[in-house]
Amino acid sequence: MVYILFLDDSDIFTVYRNLRKRSDLIQQNKEIKQQLSESQLALRQLDKLNYLEHYARSKKYFKSLDEDIFVIIPKDSVPE
Repeated sequence: MVYILFLDDSDIFTVYRNLRKRSDLIQQNKEIKQQLSESQLALRQLDKLNYLEHYARSKKYFKSLDEDIFVIIPKDSVPE
């Protein structure tokens, strides 16, 4: 029993570490699927001209010829 728990190639520590890795990978998979669905939705909406302009202004900071854009970053969020 001691050999199986501690000395074998698939001991209890390796099994526990692999289970933790598996759990982390499952969580990453869920996050990536969520990001993928959001990206697909944004891609479908980019066909509409109004949404394209809104996306360009809000995400990429594009502007019209007659306007200026100021991006204000809080002082506590800037790394030193």
